Amino acid sequence: MARNPIVDTYLSRPEAKEMVATMASRSVLIVVLLFSLSWASAQAPSVAEQFTAQELYQQIGVLETAGILQLSAEQIAGYLSLLRQVNENHEQVLASADQAWEQYSTIIEQAIAAGIAGQPAPIEVSQSVLLATTNFAQQRDAFYRYLQSSASQFMAYLTSEQRQLIEDAATPQRRAEMARQLEGAASVAEYIVRVLDAQRELMPDEYELVRIPQAEQTAAKIVGPRSREFANLADRVLGLTDTVFGWSQEQYVQQYPGLEQQVSEYLQLPPAPAAAPLTYQKLLDLLSSPFTVPLLQRVAALPTTDPLPSGTRVVDELPLPQAIAGLRLLELLNRLQVTPRQLAALVPVVQQIKVLAEPLRHPLGSQGEGLIADMVQARDLLLATGQLSPEWAQFEAAVEEGQQEARLRIAVQLEQVAGIMSPAQNDLIDWRPPADVLAADIDRLGRAQRRLLAEMRHTVSVLERLRFRQMQLYQRTRIVELNQLLERYGISEHSPRYREYRSFGIDILNRMRMTQREDWQRQKVLLALEFLRGVGAVEELAGRPTTAKPVTWEDMYAAFTDPQAGQIVQQMLAARSSR
Repeated sequence: MARNPIVDTYLSRPEAKEMVATMASRSVLIVVLLFSLSWASAQAPSVAEQFTAQELYQQIGVLETAGILQLSAEQIAGYLSLLRQVNENHEQVLASADQAWEQYSTIIEQAIAAGIAGQPAPIEVSQSVLLATTNFAQQRDAFYRYLQSSASQFMAYLTSEQRQLIEDAATPQRRAEMARQLEGAASVAEYIVRVLDAQRELMPDEYELVRIPQAEQTAAKIVGPRSREFANLADRVLGLTDTVFGWSQEQYVQQYPGLEQQVSEYLQLPPAPAAAPLTYQKLLDLLSSPFTVPLLQRVAALPTTDPLPSGTRVVDELPLPQAIAGLRLLELLNRLQVTPRQLAALVPVVQQIKVLAEPLRHPLGSQGEGLIADMVQARDLLLATGQLSPEWAQFEAAVEEGQQEARLRIAVQLEQVAGIMSPAQNDLIDWRPPADVLAADIDRLGRAQRRLLAEMRHTVSVLERLRFRQMQLYQRTRIVELNQLLERYGISEHSPRYREYRSFGIDILNRMRMTQREDWQRQKVLLALEFLRGVGAVEELAGRPTTAKPVTWEDMYAAFTDPQAGQIVQQMLAARSSR
């Protein structure tokens, strides 16, 4: 596909990337794409096949993955039987979902009606619904396991060079866990630089209060608090943060471009593994797409015995999975025991989330069908050369940015949901977002540090107040003050371990009173930190809850981004407001 110099100039402008990165500019994305491709596609071939834009987008994805792998004709011929078998299994799942919906649709609708009214469904209805949903979940899980097994077979016949282009099956989970532990940072060095950024916003007396606990939290994220390396690493992190905090603003700006590398070298961090060009999910998409067999036949110039299918179906869009998603939303809201007042407050939030989630359901936007000719040309170029045009690659990147922006805006709306819920309801929800949301929340570390500073400042103030109190008054008031401090962290006189915590707190207070005057400025920070660590406050502030919660952020995200969520919430409100 020929390049358009006018478009290249436009896309190189700084403001262009900002424009395409926001949801509000989805229409601009389409305009930019049409502007960039229409010049090159003025003589595009006529479209013989009848495909939706989303189907063509999937075809382009299949050919992209195959092009990166550079599959030979012999490999493609050998894979066709495996790929056909995957398609047959997938069709069986689709057919089974259709059959189950025909059999159980009336009963499932009864269960949904009962959930909307907040009433338990009749036992025979509940049992039938459980049977239908369990069977579907088992079939879907079995297909996913089969798909993973097929991926292993596929990988076995790739060359070592081709296998290196695809990430390991366990990599996505490991990457997500690491990124979540590091507050969304892609590496330890990046996380530490974010800590340094946040710390430089503090005043010197504020930094003095949090420098040690922050160094320990950072070390704990890298090696764990019980590692033999923990104490040594915490000292080295503290030395690093002290040095950087002492830099002038000019020094910091000058050193910043190479700061991650300096951090890695100073702390002797292992290099971050290079990301593979293809994610494991891309491999699964290649195997499971109904377009893979006929497209690869064309790539390998094999006899095309399989036509390109049109009107392809997605499991999530079938009636049964949609009904199951609605039941899960109802189960979640009823479990949280939402009130009519809360439902009324949720209505505009859910309506806004539905708008924001549109790019996730339809990545190409409402004008996608106008891109058919350009998408056919991009697909045919891939068929002919195995290469994606630069214009289309830029468009794909813009689509991905738009989807990420949508998730971030939905995350903001979920924060409003948390505000609508009561403390008791929020106690059931682990509101920690996933890594991709954390990564974009650049002020998250700053907020956590401000919370830590507030707790350190409060605890130090209590210690100072008691330290300089006359002995007789100290003896009369110390337990009252200690109890108030313990209650701040959910430890009341009725708590199972109250006596243990009270003894621990009294020991801190006794050591405080015995501290020499010349050591007090340093010891008050260490004693406050020891107290906060002892009651679990430092770990909580670091984002590691002590107990698992039954509802996760992902549960709330899935429930509220379901297209039916707005209608269900409004029906619940109408049913319960009329009582």
